[in-house]
Amino acid sequence: MSKALQVVIPSNNPNAMKVVTIPGWSGRSLIVPRQSIKELKELPENSKPGIYMLFGQNESSAERLAYIGESENFFKRITSHDATKDFWDTAIIFTGELNRAYVKYLEHCATLLASESKRMQMQNKVQPKENTLSDFDKLAADQYFEQMQFVLSALSYEIFEKLDESKANAEMYYLKLKGADARAKLLENGNMLVLAGSIASIHETNSFEGWAQAARHDYLKRGILQLTEDKEHYVFTQDQLFRKPSPAAAVIAARSINGWTAWKDAAGLTLDQNNRA
Repeated sequence: MSKALQVVIPSNNPNAMKVVTIPGWSGRSLIVPRQSIKELKELPENSKPGIYMLFGQNESSAERLAYIGESENFFKRITSHDATKDFWDTAIIFTGELNRAYVKYLEHCATLLASESKRMQMQNKVQPKENTLSDFDKLAADQYFEQMQFVLSALSYEIFEKLDESKANAEMYYLKLKGADARAKLLENGNMLVLAGSIASIHETNSFEGWAQAARHDYLKRGILQLTEDKEHYVFTQDQLFRKPSPAAAVIAARSINGWTAWKDAAGLTLDQNNRA
């Protein structure tokens, strides 16, 4: 069954704030680039309760970062985060027919599911406790949350989609090079999920630098990559999500490489042959 999103750009600037609604839904979603925060001030509902998410990127590994919060006055809270949190570049705010109890419940649901999905590095330090709602209010809040999930997925913010479920039916690809032997799955959204146990080369070429090198160092620091017992390779200690095939291949091979031709399926066909040829 088809589902429609309605997008309004108040400033007529496609790079500025967008207002997203779904026909028949009382909620409103505000997509706010950090440089466009001042546009929130003009909205009549800016002092209402809301649940919000801040999205950014780890400068070392390019992994997506996220923070989830709620407020009785979302405009004041977002402007506060503009002064205190450096990592984010986009805020997505959900408001509408919400009250204090609803946004606290939605914050609990959102932070719990986002932590379980492991799609992004969560910047929340504490998991909010679930507050008590009546059966009717809980049903209404759950229905609101379903619409939130749809909007975020439609906008390519898959913060709630569990990797285990996404990878279950994804096709396996392999990267076998000197010093490297890795397995990964190409997810529906084009992300590459390198599987735990994959072997990465320990030797970096002289020309290897930039993002992929910084990511390797970050993964080693965080224990995502560890030196093997023979001290001749690195091994992934957990599944690791990459936004594209080439960055995944570069981190594993320790050199610049085209992931679309380097990753191959069990029959020897490349990603490019299977998906773009």
